[in-house]
Amino acid sequence: MEDKLYVPAEDPYFRDPYIDVEEWRDTPVRHYYVHGGFHGTDINGESEARFALYFPEKEKYEGRFFQYLSPAPESENATESQTGEDNKIAFALTHGAYFVVSNQGGFMLGGDSSRLYKVSANTAEFSRKVAKRIYEAEERPYGYVFGGSGGSFKVMGCIEGTDGVWDGAVPYVMANPMAAPNVFAPRMRAVRLLGEEGMQKVVTAQEPGGSGDIYEGLNEDQKQALKEATSMGFPPKAWFDYPYMGDGALMVLVPAVYQMFPTYFKDFWEKEGYEGADPESNEARAHMKLVTTVEHLDYDYAEPELSEEEKNTVDTSWLNTILGGEKLPHIYLKDAIPADTYTYHCRFKVLDGACAGKEINISSIDGNMLELHPENDGKHENPFKELKPGDQVMIDNGDAIAMQCFHRHQLPDETYDVYDQFRNEDGSPKYTQLPMLVAPMTAISGAGLMPTGNIHGKVIGICSMMDESACPWHGDWYRKAIGRCGIDEQDHFRLYYHDNSIHDDRAGYLDDPQNQVDYLGTLHQALLDVAAWCEKGIEPFDTMNYTYADGQITLPKGAKERGGMQPVVSAVVENAAGQSDYDGKVTRAKVGENICFKAVIEVPPKAGKVTHAAWDYEKTNDWSNDEVIEAVDDTTYKIEADHVFTKPGIYYPVIKVASNRHGDAGDIFTQCKNLDRVKVIVE
Repeated sequence: MEDKLYVPAEDPYFRDPYIDVEEWRDTPVRHYYVHGGFHGTDINGESEARFALYFPEKEKYEGRFFQYLSPAPESENATESQTGEDNKIAFALTHGAYFVVSNQGGFMLGGDSSRLYKVSANTAEFSRKVAKRIYEAEERPYGYVFGGSGGSFKVMGCIEGTDGVWDGAVPYVMANPMAAPNVFAPRMRAVRLLGEEGMQKVVTAQEPGGSGDIYEGLNEDQKQALKEATSMGFPPKAWFDYPYMGDGALMVLVPAVYQMFPTYFKDFWEKEGYEGADPESNEARAHMKLVTTVEHLDYDYAEPELSEEEKNTVDTSWLNTILGGEKLPHIYLKDAIPADTYTYHCRFKVLDGACAGKEINISSIDGNMLELHPENDGKHENPFKELKPGDQVMIDNGDAIAMQCFHRHQLPDETYDVYDQFRNEDGSPKYTQLPMLVAPMTAISGAGLMPTGNIHGKVIGICSMMDESACPWHGDWYRKAIGRCGIDEQDHFRLYYHDNSIHDDRAGYLDDPQNQVDYLGTLHQALLDVAAWCEKGIEPFDTMNYTYADGQITLPKGAKERGGMQPVVSAVVENAAGQSDYDGKVTRAKVGENICFKAVIEVPPKAGKVTHAAWDYEKTNDWSNDEVIEAVDDTTYKIEADHVFTKPGIYYPVIKVASNRHGDAGDIFTQCKNLDRVKVIVE
């Protein structure tokens, strides 16, 4: 029996909306700004439900709104810090929509998580009343909700928990009910075991001219860890990002494990069935406990300040959950951590003195100085106010290592086949299983309900092919979940994969511009497509063609075979003698020699025209010099360019291309992007 759907009009909790600001603004474009909230929705005097609405001028309004849901609840005005292509408000205002955002009721630990979609739903419905007043129109505005990462959970909560509030939705870089914290564990284990040298081997193998064998040159432990991460869904191409990705939001998720399974971090090292209890395991060999004393504490350091834009992305929104806490000390130890010890996010434990028994995760270690992690187990007070020089303390990496194996002890149902690697042939678990699953509880706390795929409206999902934090197979899982609910996919759902992009949803910042493009243009076009689907009955492109096997999503090589809306570029290079190797991907040349670069760009059928193509030959991160683009036919384009290198070295020239549905290079919000790389050895 289906749970009763939420109907905002029937909920007296939100019966008293108010508006406290109404004014015309000229930035980013002229619009009418409305700010308000709902009286009586605060909890213990805090976290009142509030919203911000941004209305375009009447002649630019097309009868719809786009509503953004951040991964973690944040200020209703947070999106105002965004600029350029990242500016969600400007995108909506220039594409016929008013923009809706709320604080989703504010961040809080525990409580009824359905508050998330209830605040969003009541904000959406109240915005319609305001729109009718402003535009003097009785027509119901169409509504579309979108969000990425943890925000995709919230989109699922909205589109599954209500009916008729939103007409459509676009969840992107999609999570699923077994995602967090499990998605972070195998990748961190692989990073620990491979180290800098091993990671470089994996990256080099996938470069133009590389062997293509990501296991080449690794020892058996390293191969096993890499294979496990790959089979869990980590995209091998995403390892280029290892210097930047850290452990994602793991630190804000770990407190739930401490609360639910307080003995796990002890049992892991002592009981049979856990990896740490095996003295021959790499976990046991890497375990470190350093007992020392406090030398002194420092509270006078300058705390780093993050801009609003830096903490309001799908990668960093979780930072909003740890803001506002008391300042933690930098702790200087009598003894430095032993060299060649795994120290990433170790645990700091006080053994005696007034703070005996207090502990916290360590953010970073510099010599004998510890910077404590501001996550602070979900607390805001400083637990080390009474810590004194001379107090005995322990630095222990055991909890961090135990978390890297946590997913093995959390086997879900058969719809999550990436976990089959942890089962014996008879289906029994290879490892001791904990009594309950943590990830589904994280999903419920993020969505307000358990996502099942029972959508009410039209949905387009977007996933990144190099997503290091939300595996590409998550989108395929949700597609199948929708099918299990008996919903007609052709009438209600599309799934698009975006090549050469990672988790982060920013265009103005890329971890490594030489290896990635952003997916914002495709995301924005998906919002316009779901609007056309709902408002005009114009069906979007079919779900892309892809295959799924052993945790990995694979796309066909060409744009016509893939479908979707992203262009595909294939580049080759040759020296002055017309020579190249590795199917045209590598050439050798002399300093001063003219080198020819060629590229073929394909756009999927009816997906538009190429609007931009530019090379960066020498890692300048500048793709502003547009090449001459020659149309071969309606979907195929080619370019040819020359370059001379003046210094010897190994270069990886990168071509970046973009297309637009209408061939409009001036619409910065809807440029669908891609790239390709070649290798030039200059002697």
